[in-house]
Amino acid sequence: MKNMRRVVPWAIVDSVGVGLLGFLTLAIMTRVLTPADFGSVAFAQSIVVLTQLVIGLGINEALIQRRPIDMLHIDSAFWMSILLGLSGFVFCLLTGLYFIYFMQQPLVGTILIAEGSACLFTGLNLLPSAMLDRKLRTKAIARRTVTGKLSYCLVAIGLAVAGFGVWSIVAAGIVQNILLTLIFWRGHKRKPLRRFSWTHARQLIVFGFPVMLEGALWAFLTRVFSLLIGAMHGLSMLGFVSVAFKATDALSNIVGSVAGRIGLPLFSSMQKDRERLQSSFMQVTEVMAFVSTPVFVGLALTTGQWVPLLLGDKWSEAIPMIVILCLVWAISFTRVFVSPYLRALGYPRALLLPAVCASACTIAAVFLTANQSAIYIIAAWSCRVAVTYPLGLYLLRKYAHISFRRQLQPLLTPFFCVLVMAACVEAAQMAIARAGWSNLAVLMLSMTVGVISYAAVVLLMYRKALPDMLANWRGTALKSR
Repeated sequence: MKNMRRVVPWAIVDSVGVGLLGFLTLAIMTRVLTPADFGSVAFAQSIVVLTQLVIGLGINEALIQRRPIDMLHIDSAFWMSILLGLSGFVFCLLTGLYFIYFMQQPLVGTILIAEGSACLFTGLNLLPSAMLDRKLRTKAIARRTVTGKLSYCLVAIGLAVAGFGVWSIVAAGIVQNILLTLIFWRGHKRKPLRRFSWTHARQLIVFGFPVMLEGALWAFLTRVFSLLIGAMHGLSMLGFVSVAFKATDALSNIVGSVAGRIGLPLFSSMQKDRERLQSSFMQVTEVMAFVSTPVFVGLALTTGQWVPLLLGDKWSEAIPMIVILCLVWAISFTRVFVSPYLRALGYPRALLLPAVCASACTIAAVFLTANQSAIYIIAAWSCRVAVTYPLGLYLLRKYAHISFRRQLQPLLTPFFCVLVMAACVEAAQMAIARAGWSNLAVLMLSMTVGVISYAAVVLLMYRKALPDMLANWRGTALKSR
C-alpha cells in the first residue's frame, strides 16, 4: 500500500494530463484540418507504429520483469535498442521512397520518412524509460510525458493555425521526440558502458520476443486496420475512422497508461508469493471496473452532445463509431491487468493466442465490409471482444489457476452500478428531449445526473467496505481477519 500511495497518484496525473492535452489538440485540429489530412497522417503513422513495436523486441518489458538484473543486461539492452532503432528508420525511409517513386503518392511517402525518425528516438530512449518504469518512478515519468505532450500540443496548434496543414502534426511529433530525449537522458544518472554480451541480450530477447509479437498483433487491430481502410475505402473514410479512434484514445490512453505503469512492475515484485499476487490482481481488477466502466459508458451516452461541441458538426458521421468504440473499451478494460499478470508469472507466449484471434477478426472485418459504410466497419471490428474476452478467462484459469467465477466476481457490483447510472442518464435525456435544450445544456445535465446517480449507488453498495478501504489506503487499517 505504501508503494501504491506513492505510485498511483502520479500515474493518474501523467495519464490525465496527457489525455486532456491530446483531446484539446484533437478538438482544435479537427476544426482546421480535413478528413483527408487525418487519413494521410494515420496511414503513415500506422506503418511507423508497427515498425516501432517490432524493433522494440519487448526489451522494455523484459527489463521490468527480470528479477534480479545486472548491469550487463542494461548495457546490452541499450546497444541492442540503438541498432534496432536505426534499422527501423531505414525501413521507414525505404518504404517512404517506394510510395514516392513507385506508388506516386509523394505526400504519404514524405510524411512516412519524417515520421520514421521516431524509430531512432524509440531506440535511444528505451533504456531510461524502462528503468523508470521498473522502479515505479511515476512522478518523474509524469513530468516528462506531460512536458512532451504539452510541447506537441503547442507546436501542432500553432502551426495548424498558421496554415501548415498536415505538416503541423508531423513537426509537432518530431519536436516532442527531441524534447523527451533531452529530458530522459538528463535525468538518467548512469550512462551505458561500451560493452555487449550476447548471452545477456539473448535472455532479454527470449522473454521480450513474445511480448513484441503480441504487441504487434494487437497493433495490427488498429494500424493495419487503418492501412486496409485507406487502401479499400479511401483516405477520407480513413479520416473519419481515425478521428473516432482518436476521440476515444484520449480517454482509453489515460486508463491504459495507469494500468501499464503499475501492472507489470507491481506484479513482478510479487512473483514468489502467488497467494498475495492473486489477491492483488482481484483487487486492482475491481478498482479498474469501478473507475473505467462508468467513464466509457457515460462518454457513449453523451456522444451526440460533446462531439459537435468539441470536434465540430462536420464530424457528425463519426458519432455512431465513437459510441461503439466506447462500449468496446468499457468491456475490454475490465481485463486490462491480464497481460501484465501473465507476463509477471513468466508466460508471455500465452498471450499470443488472443492476439492472433483478434488480428484474424480485424482482417475479416475489413474485407467483409468492403462495400459498407464506416459504421459497419467499426461494428465488425468490435466483434473481436466476443473472441478475446473468453480467451482471457481461459488463460488465467490455465496458467494462474483462477476459476471463471472468481475472475468475474469483482465485476458484478461495478456493472450493476453502471447499469443504474445509464438508466438514470437515459431517463433524464428522454425527459428533456422535447424541451429544445442546447447540446451544452443537455451535456451538463447528463453529466450531473450520471455523477450523482453513480456516486449514490456506489455508496449504497460499498457502504460497509468503504471505511476499511480508506483506512487501508492511509495505512492505518487493522489486519484482515
